[in-house]
Amino acid sequence: MKPVYGILMAVALAGILCAAGCTTTETAGGETPTPVAVQDKIVLVGQNNNDDIIPVDMQTEIRITLPENPTTGYSWNVTNADGLAITSDAYVPPEEERPGAGGTHVWALEPKVTGIVTFSAVYVRPWEDAHPDDETYTITFYVAPEGTTVVDVISANNGTTISVSKGDAVLVTLDENPTTGYQWNASVSGSAEIVTDSFVPPYSEIPISGAGGIHKWLVTFDGEPSGNFDAGYGRPWEETAEDAETFSVIFAGV
Repeated sequence: MKPVYGILMAVALAGILCAAGCTTTETAGGETPTPVAVQDKIVLVGQNNNDDIIPVDMQTEIRITLPENPTTGYSWNVTNADGLAITSDAYVPPEEERPGAGGTHVWALEPKVTGIVTFSAVYVRPWEDAHPDDETYTITFYVAPEGTTVVDVISANNGTTISVSKGDAVLVTLDENPTTGYQWNASVSGSAEIVTDSFVPPYSEIPISGAGGIHKWLVTFDGEPSGNFDAGYGRPWEETAEDAETFSVIFAGV
C-alpha cells in the first residue's frame, strides 16, 4: 500500500430514535436493538469506513473525505458512483502550508435511487499503469425507501426475536478476526434475504498485526418479514465443533 498523508475525518453517523408505531423488539435476554429511522441530514465518512455498509435515505447528503497528497503525484480517481450524484468534488489543501504536506479530497454525494449503491475510488498517479497494490476505497450505502427504518442487530441480541415492520431492513454487525482463520458463515430463511455483506477491517495509520474488525450483513424481506438469521464462527477447513460459537435471531413481522 502506498503512504497517504493528511487529515482523517471520523465517522459521524447518528441515528434518530424511532417514534411510537415504529418497529419494536422482543428479547429473551440481551440488549434490545434500537430501530433507527435513517438520518435525513448529512453523513460524514472517511478512510476508516473502507468496505463499510451505511444506511442513508434519499434526503441524505453524503460527504466522503480521504487524505490526498498531490505533491507525490498521487490523487484519487473515482471508479464507480452509480446511483449517486456527485454534487461537489474538490481537493482541500492543508491549513498549514508546508513543503510536501498533503490535504484531503472531499466529495459531496446525493442518492438518486433507493437500494444498494456503491462509491469506489483508486489512489494513483494518472500517468502510470494500474497495479494490483494500488490503494482502493469502497463504501456501500443502503438508500432506504421513504418511511422505512433500519434495525441494528448486534451480538448482544443473540437468541432473540426481532420484530420488523414491512418494508424495513436489518443490519447485523458481529466481531470477526480473519487473521485467526475464523470467519462467520451466515444464512437466512423465510422471506429474509442477505442483499450485501462485508468485512470491515480495523483502521490504523500504523497497521496492527492480528487486529480484528467487524462483519456486516444487510437483510431485507420479500413481503412480510419472517425467517431466521443463523451464523456459525469457524475455520472453513475444520469440522464444526460442538462448542463452536453461533449467532441466531428470529425475524417476526408486525
